[in-house]
Amino acid sequence: MGKVIVVGDRYTVNLFRLIGTEGYILDDPLKLEDTLIKLKKREDIDLILVSNDLYSPVREKVENLVIEQKKPLVTIIPTPFSESKPLDVKSLILKALGFG
Repeated sequence: MGKVIVVGDRYTVNLFRLIGTEGYILDDPLKLEDTLIKLKKREDIDLILVSNDLYSPVREKVENLVIEQKKPLVTIIPTPFSESKPLDVKSLILKALGFG
């Protein structure tokens, strides 16, 4: 089983570090694309968790990276500071299958 990596704000990354997860603290959403490309090259990672606060401002720029990525799987997670709204799971599944 590969590693789980979390990319987000200081608060979120430190919470995940408490359970032994490796993390990358990013204060600038514009650095997210470069970080994902760098992590994509690592063979030991199975899952990358990205905080919604980082993803939302650069969604259009990194969305293809997230959708097309088979391994490691990239998942967007809410943070305590994120605005909560329901996910359109059907839309996400259709995009992942290439129908959306």
